[in-house]
Amino acid sequence: MNEGESKNGTSYLARLEQFLQFDKEREDMIKELIAKNEDLEKRLEDKCKEYDNEVQTRTIYQTRANDATIKLTDIRHKMDVTSFAIAIIDGDGAVFRDDWIRKGEDGGAMAAHQLRDDIKNHLKESYPDVNTETWHIMVQVVLNLEGLSRKLFCVDLAKSMSDLSTFARGFSRAQGLFSFIDVGKGKEQADFKVRETLRLMVHNLQCKHIIFGPCHDKGYIVELRPYQLDTSICNKISLLETTQPPREFSELVFRRVKFNHVFRSELLPEGWLPPTPPMSTGKPAPVTLASPAKPINYTGIVSSWTTTLPFVNSFMKSPTSSMKSLKASHRRFYYVNASGQRVDEPLPPVDAYSEQRFKERCEEEGNRKPCNKYHLHGLCEENSCMYYHGEPLGLGEQLILRIKARGSLCNYKSSCKNADCYWGHHCKYQKCPWLNCAFASTHGIDMVPAEKIYEDGSRELLSSQNT
Repeated sequence: MNEGESKNGTSYLARLEQFLQFDKEREDMIKELIAKNEDLEKRLEDKCKEYDNEVQTRTIYQTRANDATIKLTDIRHKMDVTSFAIAIIDGDGAVFRDDWIRKGEDGGAMAAHQLRDDIKNHLKESYPDVNTETWHIMVQVVLNLEGLSRKLFCVDLAKSMSDLSTFARGFSRAQGLFSFIDVGKGKEQADFKVRETLRLMVHNLQCKHIIFGPCHDKGYIVELRPYQLDTSICNKISLLETTQPPREFSELVFRRVKFNHVFRSELLPEGWLPPTPPMSTGKPAPVTLASPAKPINYTGIVSSWTTTLPFVNSFMKSPTSSMKSLKASHRRFYYVNASGQRVDEPLPPVDAYSEQRFKERCEEEGNRKPCNKYHLHGLCEENSCMYYHGEPLGLGEQLILRIKARGSLCNYKSSCKNADCYWGHHCKYQKCPWLNCAFASTHGIDMVPAEKIYEDGSRELLSSQNT
């Protein structure tokens, strides 16, 4: 083989080697493409499965969403149909007008219609952009029916004891959602029901508005104050004012409303009668009781013991100014006998109902006793007085307190010169039957008044006719 042929052979082998290398690279490339294609196909298959699952899930959730929308629409419709406003009224404090009560069942029906119209008008004013005509009106009057019936009758605001009961029957029958709820005797009974009803209704979505009616009792302020912090609840409540509410209510930001065509705007006259006659304890009665058939009109009794009593109504607004006015308009006095010894004027008898009311008031105050200075003189300056103050006692109850105070001997005994002194100054018996009488040192004094001594020191002799 010559040299040229040898070179050609080497060249062909090199070229073949190149072709084989190219073929290998092509084969590797094809294998790589096939692997990538297979990976893409697998990923596509997975994505298709995921897509199918998503479509299926979306269909399920869309169906559920559609069902939920239908249910929500139905619920909203039902809520609109059953939406209501409620008036929660403490009937012992928010008292219906006596001209309605005297008409009995017819008066109850007319009062119910009037109250319904008044509430609807208030709702229209409060929600001008809402169709409140579709709201139902519910009214709950919580009270001691027998106790209030007796009180209205005894202060001549009802013709008979049954007037309020027949009124309540007509009131409840006239409107399907109007109710009188008799909780019987005991302040805490009405408070409990009123508070629980309020707590339920403030979070009830169907209850669109609440008219809250125990605004004579400042004990509810603690219950109402937290609701001011929630705008949705605050706007949902209106305070019903009948009589002048305590000044603490002015701190609250709720709406105010008055229904003067339905409720009294004046306090009931004095002469509270409890629901039951006084219980017999088997012990001697601490006071003299008059006939229980009708309360005594103490305001008509002109005597030295009444000189500090007319402050009752005005005292609730301004104790200090009331006492100043009282002292300026009444000359106080006391009696002395011919020897210059102080003689206590006999006090009038107490009606049985005032006696029972006095007992109930003490029970309401945690069985504490009333403060003599506060309830008989109108002002107690002790910062930590252990006796109860609060709403002044009525005239009959003040008389009971004065009689009880007479049972304790004054430190100055029959030489006391204080016209305001409410303590006893001598034994009330001419011949005392008690062996250990606290007034033993005053036994035997002349109990016939001979002279009237006024607080300014002036004197007035008494004739035998006057004594």
